[in-house]
Amino acid sequence: MTDSARNFKPFFIFILLTAGLLILLAALPVTSSALTEVEVNPVNTPAGAVVLIVDGLSAPFIYPELTPHSLDGAVLEKARLENIPEISKNSAQILDFRAPQTFTEGGHSVLVTGNPDADSEFVSFKDANIFDILHAQGYLCIAVMEKGDSWSICAEQDAVLRDKNNSIKNIEIMLEQYEYSQDIRVPSGLLQVMRSRADMAPAYVSSKETRDRYNGYNRWGTETACDVVNYMAKNCPDQKYLLTVNVGAIDMSGHYRDNYGYIDCVESLDSELLPLYNLCKENSLAFILTADHGMAFSADGSKGGHQSEKYSVSDEAQMVPFIANAQDIESGVIRGEFGQEDFAPTLLGILDIPDRPRFVKGEQILLTGHVNLKVELPKKGSVELRRNGQLISSSGNDDQFLFLGLDPDSYIVKAVLNSGNSPEEKEKEVYLRADSVLDFSNKEAKTDESEYSPAEAKEKTSSASILGGGSIFDRSSKHLIGYLLIGTMNLAGLFFIMKIMKKD
Repeated sequence: MTDSARNFKPFFIFILLTAGLLILLAALPVTSSALTEVEVNPVNTPAGAVVLIVDGLSAPFIYPELTPHSLDGAVLEKARLENIPEISKNSAQILDFRAPQTFTEGGHSVLVTGNPDADSEFVSFKDANIFDILHAQGYLCIAVMEKGDSWSICAEQDAVLRDKNNSIKNIEIMLEQYEYSQDIRVPSGLLQVMRSRADMAPAYVSSKETRDRYNGYNRWGTETACDVVNYMAKNCPDQKYLLTVNVGAIDMSGHYRDNYGYIDCVESLDSELLPLYNLCKENSLAFILTADHGMAFSADGSKGGHQSEKYSVSDEAQMVPFIANAQDIESGVIRGEFGQEDFAPTLLGILDIPDRPRFVKGEQILLTGHVNLKVELPKKGSVELRRNGQLISSSGNDDQFLFLGLDPDSYIVKAVLNSGNSPEEKEKEVYLRADSVLDFSNKEAKTDESEYSPAEAKEKTSSASILGGGSIFDRSSKHLIGYLLIGTMNLAGLFFIMKIMKKD
């Protein structure tokens, strides 16, 4: 070997190791801000939520205050229900809650983003949906999807069961798993439960009777949800989570079985809802019943639709139920006009989370009677909250504060930033009619992020990468020590290589 080759080899190794170390250091996460929670008045934040999205469930067919009509003007028969009315008595029921897009993909996309123009691709944008917000708060996101299982919604889940074929005749339930955090993993026992439920699915739709197959399809979804809730209650009682459940037989009944088959399937689902609802109450989970769109019929005895123009303009296709139950939710019928775009901020409000999806256009429907305020500072300091000149609450030595259980009203928020001998003081007045985030940073005012601007929204890189894990750029700063140890080992290796090469 020539002298130049001998000299080049250690230099080449040095360059490689240095480059690797620099890349590793660049990937180190910035230490995340802390958050101080201040309970101004007592709140009963749910331990999580179960959202039951009933595909094609039209509010006029189940709400006692409404009457369903066919497109030709005939009054149609309503579903005869027992459990949904009882659940509604103890819940908030929004009377006029409309879908801006009366088809499955659109309805689901609007629900999870809070944007009335959302589609599947929109859901995948960075920080654009409720799952992004909840992951940042340490929630697991679990789903049981028979229909509405668009690729982007499935990819937002930590674990999801979905019907690959969207078919009662040819049901094939798949379990898919994604990783969004190195700190919060899907319990292996829960994955076992979900695999077992997937294997059971064909038996639910094996009957030769049409109604039994349709009803069995929905029952598999609700009973699977019960098994998930039971597992989490027994094995992970401290882990907050969102369980999204989508049952699809009512929609298919409307399309293929006429309005009488449709209400038969609605009545069957109603008879099986109580176990899931009771499990939520027993385990301090919020329970929410809604739909992606409704169902309209051209005449009595006809098959239904919801997407084509003649159906989509009808109340039966647009009006969907929104029934929400949690310990702090005030029961009663809420009148006024609301849309599915209001669902995302309302769900987060129920969970006492003021943060919102990036492009939300909907507004929080205040169901709890209290509001929450998150205050963000550019650096550590203290915050005082005053109402009518009286000090309501104060806290210090942090850069983020969450004030829980406030009365809707006007407040003066004073921030004092730690700046050595001359603390910097800032003050803002806010009127809180819903949960809010107040930013005291010195950054220039941001553009309205509720505007739909997909060109500016960077699509997220899925955590389900070739390596099977989350990107190191998203990991918690808890792994800083590990990264530094790796860097130290690289340097030690370089030292020994240089020593050996020197001897040679």
